[in-house]
Amino acid sequence: MDPELREALDRLAADLRGEIRSGNGETRVYVDGAIQASAAETRAYINERLQTSATETRAYIDERVQTSAAETRAYIDEWIRRSAAETRAYIDERIQTSTGDTRRHFDVVAESLRGDMRGLAEGMVLSGETSDRRFAEQTERSGGLEGRVLSLEVRVTTLERGRKPRRRRRRS
Repeated sequence: MDPELREALDRLAADLRGEIRSGNGETRVYVDGAIQASAAETRAYINERLQTSATETRAYIDERVQTSAAETRAYIDEWIRRSAAETRAYIDERIQTSTGDTRRHFDVVAESLRGDMRGLAEGMVLSGETSDRRFAEQTERSGGLEGRVLSLEVRVTTLERGRKPRRRRRRS
């Protein structure tokens, strides 16, 4: 190869190397600027997408929570209504059962009281009859005693007058 050509190629190579070095710096500055711009755009895009997604997620969650709350309220209200109806039916059944048992119990108690009252009334009748009989006996005794007292008074009076008493006939 010719020395002039070689020298021209060497100069061309040196110029290219210089340009590559200077372009290298420019390229770095350009790439760094492009990366920073891209990073800023990416951050802005991601922030916007996150905010949009967060807003959509909040709206979705709010809607689901409201729907779930309404469903839960409806479920609980229905459960309470059903439970109240079952409780009322159970209590009504227990009251009716208890009413029948209580009625039968008081019927037995009332019958027992009637029997006790009959016995008491019969006892009072018997006691009254016994009292009447004893009173009649006492009246008879009193009548007998009165008769004896009168006859004694007559005797005493007769004795006091000095006479002989008359004999009374005996009753048989």
